[in-house]
Amino acid sequence: MITLEELKWLSPQIIIAATAILVMLGIAVKRNHLFSSLLTLAGLVVSFICLLNTEPGQHLASNIFIIDGFGNYLTGLIICASFVITLFAYPYMQVQKTIKEEFYVLLLLATLGADCMVISNHFITFVLSLEVLSVSLFGFIGYLKNEKFSIEAGIKYLIMAAVGSSFILFGFALIYMATGAMDLQALNKALNGGDLSPLVLTGLALSIVGFGFKMALVPFHLWTPDIYAGAPAPSSAFVATVSKGAAFAFLLRLFYSVGGLSHDSIWIAFAVIATASMFIGNWLALQQKNIKRMLAYSSISHLGYLMIGFLAFSIPGMRSAAFYLTIYFVSMLAAFGLIIYLSGRKGEPLMIEDYRGLFWTKPWLAAFFSVTMLSLAGVPFTAGFMGKFYLLASGMNSGAIFLLVVLVVSSTIGLFYYLRVVSVMLSRNSAEVPEHVGANSWVLKLLVGALFILLLWFGMYPSVFLQMLSGF
Repeated sequence: MITLEELKWLSPQIIIAATAILVMLGIAVKRNHLFSSLLTLAGLVVSFICLLNTEPGQHLASNIFIIDGFGNYLTGLIICASFVITLFAYPYMQVQKTIKEEFYVLLLLATLGADCMVISNHFITFVLSLEVLSVSLFGFIGYLKNEKFSIEAGIKYLIMAAVGSSFILFGFALIYMATGAMDLQALNKALNGGDLSPLVLTGLALSIVGFGFKMALVPFHLWTPDIYAGAPAPSSAFVATVSKGAAFAFLLRLFYSVGGLSHDSIWIAFAVIATASMFIGNWLALQQKNIKRMLAYSSISHLGYLMIGFLAFSIPGMRSAAFYLTIYFVSMLAAFGLIIYLSGRKGEPLMIEDYRGLFWTKPWLAAFFSVTMLSLAGVPFTAGFMGKFYLLASGMNSGAIFLLVVLVVSSTIGLFYYLRVVSVMLSRNSAEVPEHVGANSWVLKLLVGALFILLLWFGMYPSVFLQMLSGF
């Protein structure tokens, strides 16, 4: 039986669910794109305010959700990312020849699923949350039904999500069969830090495969570029940030709770996956001419970097991973924000060549995009550099020297394709930039400016944000 106190702890998630219902009721009464967008934004703001009023400490809600510093931080990060994507979505959807209002219902439901994933303390609540997220993303990715690539991306995600979920479910079933436990605290007590049985190890191995699909880690990454390229840009931004971040949060909770990383075989498996993701993600991104496909492969390498904090298997490692995840969110949102800004009735500027000469037609926009590319590359004085620095520090403390070398070498490979985008924008031989949705949108201009400031702020004064991570 859930108590009123526990409902208060879960108020951010309850408000997001209520907002999705209100948006649906509003659509039933009268379709209004602006109203649906504003109601979505209001619900996310209220949810974030409730999150800020959550009592500090660790609380269990009916033993199925855990409310702690780590969960609250990532919940807030997901809500903020969804808020930004909602702001991006309004001008983008305004020029689309399709119904627009249901887009916000899907966004809210996907946000609800992701928020519940990061605070899940039980296999059942995690799987239900994962399915709420996945089912919402099917429609979210294939929303532009008149675009064949969008429909294709939705179908591919449907297949991938089903495969990933089946591996996770089978893995969880084997762990339950061996331990009789499904919540993380009971699982920890059942294993009691001892040797893992073959059944538990098999279950964890299957779970690794499932999470590999959800996070697009190598060799489970093949779906990523097609979905990023085919989905609407706001949907691609959501998949690149919120979806992957939520999966990573529960992966960390699960393996830290069972002490799985203390077993050499599991640690080595994750290290191999991280190494392959860093190298192959960057190498494949180097081959791309489509900017969304380039960002897709780039995101694979960044998830590989993130695994270094995970593999540190310590509180500093957890904090460095959360800090890097925050920087990754901001950088990816900034990159997709520029694509949305330059999108128009004729579609998105998909090819890197479409940005040729941008410095001479829209210098402030090109400067912003250059800083975004440099941050993703990890150049000093940008957010990406500080994120990698703290990952290196946590990896050094844990003795993962090989992974640190891989991070440095693979980041050098990444520098080439990020600088190629900057080089194309600096080239002079370009026609005038065509009409785009950001031209008359002061909201988009303010949002682009805010993300630009954040990228520099994280890079020069990260202590403000690091203090937020001291609660876990």
